[in-house]
Amino acid sequence: MSRNVFLFEIAAARGDAEEVERALLSRTSALALGDFPTLDPALFAHRILRGKGASYTWEIGLDEIEEARRAELHAALLEQIQTSLAGVAELRSSAAYADPSLPAPGLDPARARGGRGGALSFADGDLPVWEDHARGSGAVEAGSALPGDLTADIARFRAAVPVEPGLKPWGAGHVYTGSADRDHLAYLHGYLDARAARASPADRRKITAFRAFQAREGSTAAINTYDDQIVTWGTGWGGRGWLGKVMERATANDAVREALGAAGVRYRGSNVYDVVDLDAGMVVTGGKEALEILRRSVPLLHLLIDLARNPGTRDAVTEAQLRTFMDGSGNICGADAIATQALFNLVAHLKHWAPGYVIGCLEWAVPQLGPGSPSEERDRRLAALVGRYFYGKARKHRWIPDFRQFRLYFRHMKDDGLDCLHEPFLQAAGPPADDPFAAATDAPPPRAPSPPKAPRLTRAPLAGQPDLESVASGRGALRRGARGPGVKALQEALIALGESVPGGADGAFGPGLEAAVKRFQAERCLAADGVIGAATLAALDAAVAAGAATRAAGAETSNRKEEEEHR
Repeated sequence: MSRNVFLFEIAAARGDAEEVERALLSRTSALALGDFPTLDPALFAHRILRGKGASYTWEIGLDEIEEARRAELHAALLEQIQTSLAGVAELRSSAAYADPSLPAPGLDPARARGGRGGALSFADGDLPVWEDHARGSGAVEAGSALPGDLTADIARFRAAVPVEPGLKPWGAGHVYTGSADRDHLAYLHGYLDARAARASPADRRKITAFRAFQAREGSTAAINTYDDQIVTWGTGWGGRGWLGKVMERATANDAVREALGAAGVRYRGSNVYDVVDLDAGMVVTGGKEALEILRRSVPLLHLLIDLARNPGTRDAVTEAQLRTFMDGSGNICGADAIATQALFNLVAHLKHWAPGYVIGCLEWAVPQLGPGSPSEERDRRLAALVGRYFYGKARKHRWIPDFRQFRLYFRHMKDDGLDCLHEPFLQAAGPPADDPFAAATDAPPPRAPSPPKAPRLTRAPLAGQPDLESVASGRGALRRGARGPGVKALQEALIALGESVPGGADGAFGPGLEAAVKRFQAERCLAADGVIGAATLAALDAAVAAGAATRAAGAETSNRKEEEEHR
């Protein structure tokens, strides 16, 4: 296993450096690959590196364990980046690399608890631990066979793990859904309901969607080891996808980390694991090869189930899976256009299934409906457009998702309170074969140019900023990572309204500005996602105008008092 790194050398085609950099950064957040529809773009790590003159390097990293597909992934990225750079920059060259370095081992579970004050002891009297035998551990035992006493300890621990009778052989592996465990489902509903009650409106939607997934994708204790994801734990977290993110969060908890360590399992990071192979008496380090050991060990599968259900560890595991869902499938761009939880659940489920066919669906579908406020009836029409977008994207690539499963998600949406099963394309025997993008882009004959539209933003510092005016017109959004004069104007407006913006008006959309935007949105009952869309920008412009009117009225009152005092 090695990390994939792709480098794209770019030369700016137009504009000043700040404008080009802003355009490049915005394209990193919009990158999606139809050729890899089940690969969530949120797993990519992007960096834009500035070189001499007008040259840049776009670096994309991915903890992908299937190295055989690197060339195919490189070709897909190359095609997508060439398209996205049109008119902004010219792609000069590209290359794909494998990074064979291993993440640092981190703390051994046996040494995770130090003395008073958290100090760790590495004195001569420290007991040997199996982690010392892992490749790249830094110990003299690295890569060597395990002594018999250590393998015996691990074998005894694995044998003592509670057995779940519901874990059954299936195909080349095992499966357990957790759907019959009423006690665990009751715990999950209580935990998630409590989390939703104290969350922002935007996060509440995500948490509610994750709650619905427990009966549809499997509970947080679910197991699947029969497909190409090698090991899938919980609500659909596969070894070739999001499982590493879940493990990273879960093993931050001492009890989870120590239980895994006692069983001979350690997560290092970047989809790299150390797993003890009892048959070989060795520690296997890597991605696929280490997960294959876990896949073959039924006691380790029982341990994952137990960690998700045990009162001492279940909160940590549930929170790890929830946070990963909120960052991935539940992170839906343009969700403020959705009125109902039912449609949000549908889009999240489709994204969980094939993110490459879903990303961008709302940005495309909402303009097809024309002007209007979010409503249940508008959501029905929007759901049909999302479905047509999904298969329109699929038709451009090799994999056509199963139509029966697709319709099942629409039946779930009906169960959640929004029914559009009467739509003709859902009544058909197979998925739609037409091209919705061609139909949507058919244009009437050219007309005489229309007079310029009046600007939507009327108050300084927001007025007169082209990128903000574009957002106000419904074209795009500004989010964390953006830079430029428009971001600076946003910061100045929020500061003028009394919001705290760490770093001041520096033109960089960082975590401080994102937090300020979320507070502003929450105060005005907007979706508190920290993203500047048309609705948020309109509310901010109105607030600036109201503040200016208040100051003007105060000044007029003050002037009248002065005049009266002079009389």
